Amino acid sequence: MDQLSDLLASEPIYMAVAVVLALIILFGVIKKLLKLVLVVSALLVLWIAYSTWSGNDVSVKSLTDDLQSGVDAMKGKASEVTNQVKDSAIKKIDQKTEEQVNKILPEKK
Repeated sequence: MDQLSDLLASEPIYMAVAVVLALIILFGVIKKLLKLVLVVSALLVLWIAYSTWSGNDVSVKSLTDDLQSGVDAMKGKASEVTNQVKDSAIKKIDQKTEEQVNKILPEKK
């Protein structure tokens, strides 16, 4: 890592290329975040319009309750998926470890 920073500091061309790449990545991330915000905003406006049109009252309390229930559902699903990935990784590690042990120490018949 020190070599890379020394190389970038000593060569202005490399520094310029690194800055341009960093800016491209930064603008790409900002663009995706902006799209996400616009989509969520559009969905919120559509939900409010539908609720008003169907006769349901739209209040901050109902909005926060719906949002909180959605967040809780996402937390539960994320926790479930995390546990599945963790279990899968542990199984794979155990399997690979067993294979390597069997390669090193073959079973005697």
